[in-house]
Amino acid sequence: MENLKLELIEVITHCCDVKTFRFELKSDVAYQPGQYLVLTLNLDGKLVSKAFSISSSPTEKGYIEFTKKISDSLFSRSLNSLEIGREYDIRMPMGKFVFDPDCKKAAFLSGGIGITPIRSIFKYATDSGAGSDMVLLYSSRTPEYLIFKNDFTIMQRLNKNLKIIYTLTGCNEKIEGCRIGYIDEDLVKSEIRDYFERVFYICGPPAMVGAMRGMLKDKLLIPPGNIVTEDFIGY
Repeated sequence: MENLKLELIEVITHCCDVKTFRFELKSDVAYQPGQYLVLTLNLDGKLVSKAFSISSSPTEKGYIEFTKKISDSLFSRSLNSLEIGREYDIRMPMGKFVFDPDCKKAAFLSGGIGITPIRSIFKYATDSGAGSDMVLLYSSRTPEYLIFKNDFTIMQRLNKNLKIIYTLTGCNEKIEGCRIGYIDEDLVKSEIRDYFERVFYICGPPAMVGAMRGMLKDKLLIPPGNIVTEDFIGY
């Protein structure tokens, strides 16, 4: 783990309240896809630290980034006011939500901004030529909140081992390439027919993660040792 001062070089807006914050890396910092960093800000004279999953991949050189849904909290408002060209205190890497490259088959269940570490994992698998068979069920309220959908489309063209299913929970309109409804037992069974052979990675809001873990264990009888989780808490 390293304590760094990194310059903010770009802020990318995905939709009205989701942004990616990109910091320059002048030299490589070793981290695994799926890990997180901790950003420390000075809020009214008090140092406050928050954790963010890294959305970039170790294969993307020269920068590191995280993606955040901006809320009305003091930290989030301060984050939204960061200045390009200034240096900020970042500590990294941390976290155990990492993908084992020796895993032959994996499934990923994600909701909302919980997609960020999975974007890192899929990008790394694509760039490194990993042979793992990977399926993603990605849930969002509406189409504009399918963050990184364009990135995933490109990855699928390059990596025949990726399968991605999108589903919308707050939109009754038919959207090409998207299903309607929540991730549930029936969706897993229909889209991941060999589900019992896979390691499952779940990332999203705590309520979603708990529901998905329960569904896998109680309804699909997935062994607890084959379930890896990461909770996302808004602030």
